Amino acid sequence: MNKQTYQSEAGALLSGFRRAMILALSIVLSLTLAACGGGSVDTNLNGDLQLAITDAEEDFLSYQISLNSVSLKKTNGTLIEVMPVSTEIDFVQYQDLSELFAVLSVPAGFYTSIVMHLDYSNANIVIQNESGESFVATAVNQDGEPLTQISVELSLGAGEVIHISPFKTAQLTLDLDLAASNTIESYEPAIVSVEPFMIGTTFLDSDREHRVRGLLSAVNNDEQHITLNIRPMRLKHGQFGSLRVDVDAHTHYEVNGTEFEGEAGLAALAELEINTPVVAYGSPSEEADSRYLATRIHAGDSVAWSEEDVLKGTITARSDNTITIKGAVIEPEDGTAHFRQTVTLNVSDETSVSGYRLGDATISTLSIGQQVLALGNFDSTNNQFDAQHVRMKLNRIVGEVTQALPLELDLSHINRRPVDIFDFSGTGSTELEDADPLNYQIETGALDTSSIESGEWVQVRGYPTEFGMAPMDFTALSILDPDFSSHPAKLHSRWNDTGTNNVVVNEGALELNDDTARMKLHLRGIPGSIALELNVERIANNGAPGRFAILDRGHGIHVYRNFDDFTSALARYLAEGQEVLHL
Repeated sequence: MNKQTYQSEAGALLSGFRRAMILALSIVLSLTLAACGGGSVDTNLNGDLQLAITDAEEDFLSYQISLNSVSLKKTNGTLIEVMPVSTEIDFVQYQDLSELFAVLSVPAGFYTSIVMHLDYSNANIVIQNESGESFVATAVNQDGEPLTQISVELSLGAGEVIHISPFKTAQLTLDLDLAASNTIESYEPAIVSVEPFMIGTTFLDSDREHRVRGLLSAVNNDEQHITLNIRPMRLKHGQFGSLRVDVDAHTHYEVNGTEFEGEAGLAALAELEINTPVVAYGSPSEEADSRYLATRIHAGDSVAWSEEDVLKGTITARSDNTITIKGAVIEPEDGTAHFRQTVTLNVSDETSVSGYRLGDATISTLSIGQQVLALGNFDSTNNQFDAQHVRMKLNRIVGEVTQALPLELDLSHINRRPVDIFDFSGTGSTELEDADPLNYQIETGALDTSSIESGEWVQVRGYPTEFGMAPMDFTALSILDPDFSSHPAKLHSRWNDTGTNNVVVNEGALELNDDTARMKLHLRGIPGSIALELNVERIANNGAPGRFAILDRGHGIHVYRNFDDFTSALARYLAEGQEVLHL
């Protein structure tokens, strides 16, 4: 194996003999706590708390469990419940964004730890292997027993105490990492061992896209903002607080299936009735950290939880108006989301299509590799979904360059699914011109491709060419061509209970015993089969900011603000005779 040293910008996981340790970082629960009121600090005052959820791991097609509660613990041990209702969440649906769950009133004070209560009793966990085959998995604990309810406590590090007062807005991000929390033990039978792991930071992740769902409360044309009464996760009832969402001239809208931009879209929102369903996507506003600036807003019949069934997935085959989705998530109008191995999506001339070139889309635009969100009616008996409206989503393809100019790829994955599950029949204007995944042709337009060379791996974001119109096969909006040695990476390594010197702290770096480890290195945008050729023997600090944590089994998770504090704490654990079992 090739030996590689990766500089650490993130964290890792550690476990031990009598008590186990785990180190890691990276679903992001983003909590923003904003105190309200005035005058001197009074512990009877309340503050506002914003709760959001995100992230996923590519091995999982579905990871649906119940999040029963989230609590904050004061310095005196008092627990404050900050989640108004238990809800089932499919964490895989939060791959690139965080969802605002609630804005709640929280007593002022100092909070030093967070407790999450998870319920796996009715978990729906679906995993995929390298070839894209999917399996419904059983979740077990570290002793191989089926999981039911489990609690996770996170102790914030020094300087990370959450201080809620009337004079400032406090923020907290909780990140429950599926890669760090789960190990796929086998596919047949499908078994996943689970030890939930999360990390916390006292700021909101501004690099992520944020989503808030709710009911329209007000539209302010003069000040360019709307107000939503929050209704997360397609929940129809409950008190979750309200949020102001700012807009600007660049905000895109889809209102009752019609697309707008800027002032025209805000005017269309103003015509809607109060309590119309709305979903807003964006990021924290630069003017105020308790607000959001929306880049996209969907409203009315364009909202996926308005009064219709919902299908989410990627098109894997098409014949006329019959479309195949392998690995689909169905959200019934009156039920809980569930995974389906294969669903037939039926479209017609009556089906509206949006999400591509601001209104310039029809059912002909829907081609192989297109990620969709469809609204309509699902027939569970026949596994048929009749679409009234389909929204096209941005797609990500990954492949090895076979030709730099014009750009052609040997495709590996489309929207995180292996290319082997896709049937490209009918994509070309003739059968001979059907898209060829071995030489997939990319329309790059004005994008700079001068640095791309044959043999490199690249990620491309964009849309597949209209069905029946290839070549070209795909229109690129952006291309990521990072140097191979600097790919963002995730490392997942386990050792057995009898191992010794699995991880050693030497001159401020972690040295790994890779001879006895079950090690998996995931390089973003690179297939797992390629990363298997690499191994990691050392993790060093490159000075970049990060968050680092140790799970001391039975004693909770402890967070450190910098790598040096982290390695010093780890060295103390190792000196006490503990051993790292999981990183």
